[in-house]
Amino acid sequence: MLETLHIQNFAIIDEIEIDFRPGLNVLTGETGAGKSIILGALDLVLGGRASADIVRDNVDRAKVDAVFRIPRPSRHLKALLDSLEIELTDGELVLTRIIAADGRSRANVCGNIVPVSMLAQIGDELVDLHGQHDHQSLLKTDRQLELLDNFANTEVDAAVVAELVGKLRDIEKQIAEMETDDRERARRVEFLRFEVTEINGADLKPSEEDEVKSRRNIITNAEKIYELTCGAYAHLYERDGDAAIDSMDHALRALEELARIDTRFQSFVSGLGEVRASLADLCSELRGYTGQVEYDPQELESLNQRISQIGDLKRKFGDSIEAILAYRDNAVEEIERFEQRDKHLAEMQSQRDEYLREATNAAGALSEKRRSAAARLDKKVTAALQELGMKGGKFETHFETIDLNSKGIDRADFMLAANPGERPKLLKQVASGGEISRVMLAIKTVFASADRIPTLVFDEIDAGVGGAVANKVAQRLRELAESHQTICITHLPQIAAAGHTHYYVSKTTVKGRTTTTVSPVENNARIEELARLLDGSISDVSLKHASAMLESHGA
Repeated sequence: MLETLHIQNFAIIDEIEIDFRPGLNVLTGETGAGKSIILGALDLVLGGRASADIVRDNVDRAKVDAVFRIPRPSRHLKALLDSLEIELTDGELVLTRIIAADGRSRANVCGNIVPVSMLAQIGDELVDLHGQHDHQSLLKTDRQLELLDNFANTEVDAAVVAELVGKLRDIEKQIAEMETDDRERARRVEFLRFEVTEINGADLKPSEEDEVKSRRNIITNAEKIYELTCGAYAHLYERDGDAAIDSMDHALRALEELARIDTRFQSFVSGLGEVRASLADLCSELRGYTGQVEYDPQELESLNQRISQIGDLKRKFGDSIEAILAYRDNAVEEIERFEQRDKHLAEMQSQRDEYLREATNAAGALSEKRRSAAARLDKKVTAALQELGMKGGKFETHFETIDLNSKGIDRADFMLAANPGERPKLLKQVASGGEISRVMLAIKTVFASADRIPTLVFDEIDAGVGGAVANKVAQRLRELAESHQTICITHLPQIAAAGHTHYYVSKTTVKGRTTTTVSPVENNARIEELARLLDGSISDVSLKHASAMLESHGA
């Protein structure tokens, strides 16, 4: 609900703050006191059009703040706030609009600067402002269809249609992309085939690069390897009486004799024997290795070419042989997927046809339920219009079958024939502010439980209304206020008396400067204001009548 409206330097308003309450809030006052200006300020802070003309003379800017208390935001409102990364504290939502004297405008939501268009979207979720204003959700075709679904209890059916159409659109997009990309994908697949052939032709082995580089290192150093192995072998085995293995044999025999004397040395004999055996193995390996290593320029050239080939492939496909082979495997998979494309496309087209069939059937069934409910709705709203003084007025829901979309196959327009013999017109084409307000009141009372907008504002609702009709309007407003915070500007005592809270709007002129003030009226002050509304003056008769009117509403 709207808790507080703070207005500064707006038209003839210097500064006012109004604390609204739940239920029916009524504003009364002399003509020209500024009641409609207050609603104009509310329209502005809800994202309405701005003009430098509304800035009070001799000031830099006008400012309007609206504080809302929203314990449980609607799904639509929450999505808007989430998109702005705004979290409400204790359900408090603050909208601000500033208009500079040069006409420049700035909008804030909870202190965050936002585009005016976003402010308007948020405003649409908070207030329906009926009269000569833009914030009237019922004038929007999409909102009318949504309300009709609420009235018809077809929200679940509508959600099913939306889900099916969403799946249908997704798969249609995939099919279109597949068909559009065929030529480009064919070129890519041809290139992938070329790359796979190149990699396969290299016949790479996972550990090959290290092995090739190691072999090249050996061939390159063949002469030095020969010298080193021969030298090592000579020192170990070939020096008569001076070779390492001869010395070890002498030492081993001495230890064996020592161990026979002192058995503690037996383990050393075994250890030295193992070392002697390892040394013999090493000598055998060196002798064989010397014969194996030979400088071969042809083999070296072949090894260099292989290393160069691997390097080229690494630059193209990955930083290791493993990465190159993985690239090859992925390319093969992509080629196979493309080759299976026709089968996959046929499967997708079959799935698309199934989604289309299901969505079409679901949308058709939804349309039938909507049209049946619309007939009941038309009767209820027409009856409510009759009660509100629009004799001969007729409400109709006009349907047009359109192409399947997320909302089904229906375009639904609420239409009104205000007088007998008139052709029904779209609600947004109804010219009279008072007339549209009464139409909205009739619709809102029928939709009371289905309408998610928490605050309803009615301007000019009493235009051309009096007597018994005024009592009906007051009764309807009072009923509506049980489920929605309702704010109403009125000149009728019947409506003013029905209010749970009553504000008096007046204007004063001080030193040649006019300003508007607003104050709540209660008790005797309220009785006197009702008496003024009854006959333009305060008398014993009008005071008594006013008191009786309040008592009839339990005030």
